[in-house]
Amino acid sequence: MLTESEPALAALQRELSGVRDEGGNSFCANKYWYVQVAPRVAELVGAQAVQDGPAFLRTPEAYTITYEVLYRLLPNCRNCVCVPW
Repeated sequence: MLTESEPALAALQRELSGVRDEGGNSFCANKYWYVQVAPRVAELVGAQAVQDGPAFLRTPEAYTITYEVLYRLLPNCRNCVCVPW
């Protein structure tokens, strides 16, 4: 329902499905999320959404569902400060 109401979410879902841990010293899913993705999601859904559209897109629940679905598409953190020593 969210992606049908906001096509940019479907595009973001496809984009995140293609994100890979390319190796190197580390990969941090949290850094990727908060730098690359979270600002875009906030514009589309949740209390701070700037898009005109169905009211349910501007609810905290819409943001939570979007976060939970999209974040899981990212590779796991590896050798970053998020990973317990």
